Amino acid sequence: MNVKKSFALATGTLLLLGTLFTSCGGKKNQDEYLSFNIAVTPNKVVNPLIQIAQEKGYFEAYKFKPNYITLEMIGTPEALTAGKLDAAYEQIIPPISYGAQGANVTIFAGTLSGGMEVVARKEDAEFLRDPKNWKGKTIGVIHLSTAEMVSKASLGNYYGYKVGEDINYRIIDGYPSISAAVAKGTLDIGLISSEYLDAARSIGLEHLFHLTQLQKDYVCCRQYAYSPSFDKNKDAYKAYLKGQIRAYKDYVTNPAEAIESLARLTGEDTGYIKRYIYEKESNGDRSYNPDPNYNGVLSIYEILTGWNYIESHAQLHEFFNIDVYAEALSEIIKEFPSESFYKDMWAYFLANDNKFPGFNYEKI
Repeated sequence: MNVKKSFALATGTLLLLGTLFTSCGGKKNQDEYLSFNIAVTPNKVVNPLIQIAQEKGYFEAYKFKPNYITLEMIGTPEALTAGKLDAAYEQIIPPISYGAQGANVTIFAGTLSGGMEVVARKEDAEFLRDPKNWKGKTIGVIHLSTAEMVSKASLGNYYGYKVGEDINYRIIDGYPSISAAVAKGTLDIGLISSEYLDAARSIGLEHLFHLTQLQKDYVCCRQYAYSPSFDKNKDAYKAYLKGQIRAYKDYVTNPAEAIESLARLTGEDTGYIKRYIYEKESNGDRSYNPDPNYNGVLSIYEILTGWNYIESHAQLHEFFNIDVYAEALSEIIKEFPSESFYKDMWAYFLANDNKFPGFNYEKI
């Protein structure tokens, strides 16, 4: 099945399922708490901002009680509706693809940036460490991945390469298969998740650099909602974001306590948490931020539509919301007026979301 047909089928599935389930998001329970259903993966450390907010009582402070639903895959069309789910987070391509084709998806916050690595054979590594030497090379990627979109945009915009002429891409199913193809010499360069870097090294590959070297702080995972739930229950989503904003401050300013918080909640080893969350060399220069970063998502959306990965006349802002995050952050700033950290978050918001049509937020 080709990409356009598969997206159309996926969207149709999502829309059909959306009519079969009634979302329970945002309704208060007997204890007068706001709540909705959130998809998470089986991993112990799934999203540090959400988990720190849970463990430190920040959700409790805003009368929000998340209901976590564990799924093996949270980026599928069914994930937002099967089991009456209201929110999920996943790499950016699925939600913007579904939203572009009319699915009931609203992107409303950020999660993750970075996390991808660039690898090559050891004998080629020194030469290929400079992307200026990539002309004529073949790059292995997972189809419609963030890495594919980010690298194509960066190599075109900053290095002047034309895909299919100066450089070639080969679609590979899975990161281990990408590494194996590079090791065999059927690919020159592989783009893999940081979790697979040790395995790649074990078969003789060398790490060239983090993908963030091609584009700093590129947009990866975002948070998205089932639109009827989001539109009806914005107070619940605002409380959800307030907790994450408080957690983000801990994550940035107090790593030691953030690690201990995650260890208390998950039972995971603190050394593992430190490597996974904070050690840039082992986690693909990963960073977390609840800011929606509309500007960064827009750059990827323009690639998807401009290169006809998706045939759609929809505008990104039609299924994207920055107002709930802005309200949550502005209320946190009022709650903690002496905290400059939150004002810095507002400055980041002004710089990274100002391409949203009608943007009228001002400096605080």
